[in-house]
Amino acid sequence: MAGRYDYFLLKRLQSLFGIFPLGAFLVVHFTFNSFVFGGAETFNLFVGASQGFPLIAFMEIGLIAVPLLVHTLLGLIIIYRGSVNLVPYTYYRNWMYILQRVTGFTALAFVVWHVWNTRLHAFFTGKHVTFAYMQQHFGPAWVKAFYIVGIMSAVFHLANGFATAMMTWGVTASKKSQLAMTMATWVITFFMGAWGLRILLAFTG
Repeated sequence: MAGRYDYFLLKRLQSLFGIFPLGAFLVVHFTFNSFVFGGAETFNLFVGASQGFPLIAFMEIGLIAVPLLVHTLLGLIIIYRGSVNLVPYTYYRNWMYILQRVTGFTALAFVVWHVWNTRLHAFFTGKHVTFAYMQQHFGPAWVKAFYIVGIMSAVFHLANGFATAMMTWGVTASKKSQLAMTMATWVITFFMGAWGLRILLAFTG
């Protein structure tokens, strides 16, 4: 019983870190990057203003890097202690379990790559990311493809993770509420996926 309780507690903590602040940050990040819709000058002005914010380093480390590390470590523990019944029980939730893990690893690789080429680029070179830099960054076709996969992995992982969290926390206990949450998962995935890809298109033209 103690082992089961510990596993249940781990899932709650992991889902909590996934939604707040990581999920919230993804929405904020998309919102900020939407300044690109106003053109190169608007985007560059926003980036310049945001870099002057005095608490930016604290927010990036305390509200993004540390929660991401904790969420990842707890996820690895849950995977190690969990089980998969994909074959022969091909239920929807089994497939979502698999996709959640696959997109989690993909999204993590994507985030590390993205942070290295955007935020750490400025740290090591002293030059802030600009519209022109992002256009050059997205030049190779494989980079665009990786961003498409990464964006869709991140938004699905968030949406399905939110649905799973609602079950873990006992919010969606009935079949009807779980079905509604399933539908919401795909609405969020398609909406945020389209949003993220539209941002990418704004940089690549």
